[in-house]
Amino acid sequence: MVVRSSGYSRVWLCAGYIAIVIATVAAYRQPATGYELSTYTATPTVFWIGTVLALVVSVLVVFSHTESYNRALGISLGGLSMTAIVALPIIRGYHYLGTSDGLSHLGTAGDMNAGIMDVTDNRYPVVHTLGSIFSDVTGIAMHHALLTLIVIFVICFFLFIPITIRELTSDSRLAYIGMYSGLLLLPINHLSASMRVHPTSQALMYAPVVVFLFIAVYRQPTWRYSILFLIVSTMLVFLHLQQAANFVLLFATIAALQLGHAMLTKNRKLTRGKFVYPLVGAFALIFWLWVQDIDTFWTSLANTVVVPFIETQAAESTATRSVSLEQVGGSLPEVFFKLFFVPLVYSVLTGILLLGVALRSTGISTPRSLQRIFTSDVKTERVLLVYFIGGFITVSLLFFAYLLGGISDQYFRHFSFIMVLVTILGSIALGRTVLYLGNRWSSSTARQVASLTVLVLLILTIPVVFSSPYFYYTSNHVTEAQMNGYETTFNHQQESIAFDNIRSTTSRYGNAIQGRDIPREDYYMEGERRGGVPDHFVRQSLREYYDQQMYLPVTDADRIRDPILWQGFRFSHDDFRYLDSEPGISRVQSNGGYDLYFIEPEDEYNM
Repeated sequence: MVVRSSGYSRVWLCAGYIAIVIATVAAYRQPATGYELSTYTATPTVFWIGTVLALVVSVLVVFSHTESYNRALGISLGGLSMTAIVALPIIRGYHYLGTSDGLSHLGTAGDMNAGIMDVTDNRYPVVHTLGSIFSDVTGIAMHHALLTLIVIFVICFFLFIPITIRELTSDSRLAYIGMYSGLLLLPINHLSASMRVHPTSQALMYAPVVVFLFIAVYRQPTWRYSILFLIVSTMLVFLHLQQAANFVLLFATIAALQLGHAMLTKNRKLTRGKFVYPLVGAFALIFWLWVQDIDTFWTSLANTVVVPFIETQAAESTATRSVSLEQVGGSLPEVFFKLFFVPLVYSVLTGILLLGVALRSTGISTPRSLQRIFTSDVKTERVLLVYFIGGFITVSLLFFAYLLGGISDQYFRHFSFIMVLVTILGSIALGRTVLYLGNRWSSSTARQVASLTVLVLLILTIPVVFSSPYFYYTSNHVTEAQMNGYETTFNHQQESIAFDNIRSTTSRYGNAIQGRDIPREDYYMEGERRGGVPDHFVRQSLREYYDQQMYLPVTDADRIRDPILWQGFRFSHDDFRYLDSEPGISRVQSNGGYDLYFIEPEDEYNM
């Protein structure tokens, strides 16, 4: 389907906008009434038909037209469609999204809003502070305010990826490709960055703003851009230290290369104020002032340096996950393809672009076709890309250091940062490929190839926007019944009785409801930090397992995750039936989405 006529384009655009309105209304009219294992399957089919139709219309109009007005409407339609998808938890009335750290961040925001925690007591206070302010200004509950912030940060990513590409290349044609590349959300991999309240995820969505202003300062070193850069980069430091450290490394490398290039070529034009190292130095100083007293940062940095020389844990972690996946019917290659195929495509494109720029910059004449396709004739752009090559390589080396060190999921945080740069550089490579095909074949053929490529990439991306059973994850949906259930329990519990849990972590809900003042280990037996009942406890007596009275909260998510999604990997339906049938185990609270069991030890029960 080709949309060339201006009149036909307007008709298709109207159809696309109507489709997205119908889709949003359909999703809103079918709110979540309980725990949803998958946001995708629980959302009405009409929503997916409408959003996909709108995306198809957007792509076809943008790549079939040269008229700027129609293209702008098409781009807006595409952005609106992906925003509707990202905002699904809000549209469908989710109480909250994000277990584990997400619940702790909710508690932190609540403490800061109540004045219990000071901003300076939090090493990354931006998300919590913004959530607190937004909640106070709008009057909406904190959990809804934080969900709204997630969407705002994602929109920021959507907007600034194409703006950054336009500033870097001075070519609006590449910015159109960049817009759709931003919609792919390459930094989101659910192994670290994800669609939940998670400061490193929000920092990654904010990162293109910092990149844009850095390039703007490089091209036009005015006071306005310089001040703006310092403001947004300072916010990044407060948003998340690890991602700020990546930028310090990236910008420091670029500044060093710029200075070295000026010294080697004796380029006196740079002495007129175009050096970036004063601003980079100021940014590094701000970073240093904030990070110097934070022990966890320096511990993580020390592990990065030391652990690779002691042992490699990454392979062990990968092997463990592979065995677990096989037991639930999956495989690592399958999950890798679903999560990382699109990022891999952009990584290959980025590698080709960097190779072409490097070859042309060093004066190597071959291969000519590679240089002709992927490099610009504008020398200033090529020089800037060379600087980014250096910074990109430096940050990539840090990623491999974390990977070899096997430091938890830290290497995926750095991988996600690399994907921000890959989104920008890969878009340039893809755009230049399309322009080359237009010159070699025809403009219409190139646009058709671009349309098909973008649509395929979008279709592959939509299923991985949210955590879901598509790649053997749960939705991280937190229901109102769960929160109310835990709150009632905390209000009426006997403080002398400890908690244990299945997969829903009691201490995390405690963080969200009671704040962060109560240490997580206080919820459990002495010596236990996170708790956890034995696997398949139906095969052994819980009353013999515990030597003291115990509370065992069970959420509807617990009853669904293992028995259904993970095919009874750790817990089966029989385990939960056991809780209702075993003498000495009593259900003392229930609200339809949350049950609290009281376990009496065998010895005490028989007294």
